[in-house]
Amino acid sequence: MPRLDPGPELNEAEADQATHQFFAALSGDRDVTFFSDPLEHVRANALLLLFDTEAADAFESYLSRMSSGRVAEWRDLIAGGASSEAFGPLTLQERLDARQVEDALAAGRRQQLINLSVAVVSLLVVVVGATLAWRAFGPGPGRSNAALQFSPVLGTDSPIAVVGGPPVAIAELTVSLSDQVVVRAGPEPVDERVVTEPVDFFTVAPGAVTASLFSFNNRGQLALVGPDGFIDGTCFRVSVVTSDLRPLDTIRTAGCSDGIGREASVTCAGPSALILELTVESGEVELPEGGSGFADGVRIQLIADGRPDYEVATLRGTIAVDPTAEIVVPTFGGSAGDQLVVDLGSGRTGSCQLVDRSSGS
Repeated sequence: MPRLDPGPELNEAEADQATHQFFAALSGDRDVTFFSDPLEHVRANALLLLFDTEAADAFESYLSRMSSGRVAEWRDLIAGGASSEAFGPLTLQERLDARQVEDALAAGRRQQLINLSVAVVSLLVVVVGATLAWRAFGPGPGRSNAALQFSPVLGTDSPIAVVGGPPVAIAELTVSLSDQVVVRAGPEPVDERVVTEPVDFFTVAPGAVTASLFSFNNRGQLALVGPDGFIDGTCFRVSVVTSDLRPLDTIRTAGCSDGIGREASVTCAGPSALILELTVESGEVELPEGGSGFADGVRIQLIADGRPDYEVATLRGTIAVDPTAEIVVPTFGGSAGDQLVVDLGSGRTGSCQLVDRSSGS
């Protein structure tokens, strides 16, 4: 490679001429485009690609005789600078590739923001959903009382006498036994054995018996009203249940043969009305299978007993009470031997006689 001998500083024209001669020697017989400015000449023809250690060492003899400003320009170019300065101007494809990389990086940043936003929204949905589910299905914060609440009657400790009038029901605590649930026995899936058409083996027609909840002598009572003789040989099963139908107490009448629940204690019996005593706790109750619950409803079933060809054969109704409704169970009164007229509304009335429990009759 050519070198300059030490000497005084060259003027600009002399420096440019010497530099052109140096890079002409460096490029050899390669086809290059001439530019009067040696810096532009090197950039445009990408001559720094040929600038190895030997060339750099030889070019230092040229830089030692240039002005400080020109030396700074050459050292910036040799050091690299922007890619367009070190290796010549970018081609159209290189500019497109660079733009695509920038767009891809921007798209990646946008996708990260979107993913983060989706994750935050999903977390909020989960938290809100869990909160709503807890409010809907949990016992509720600070809840201490069952939905079934009884107004106490003071000074009535006798099991056979209570002050007050005859039973008069309220609509919120009254239901007809009209839901038919019948499933045939057999090995097929349950869905294939469900009977949807009406059957004729119940002792009464669907909806003929109505039930309502009362209080007598500070105890829960379920009144059943139906056609004359409807209780003869009929199996009734009654359960005090939580909001999700987990039983807290279950009783059965004398017409049941399956033995599920305890034998009912009869408060009032007659041809068209039957009143059974229930155990209804006012507070939280521990469940045998684990957990706890509140007495929020009563489920009543009229069972077609003694039918081995059917797995389930019942007429059902459920008295469900909203815990926030603050409905007080109505109270009735009377003494042993009194004949009561039970009014469940809408013309549904029946009569029965209060049982004298002191004598066992």
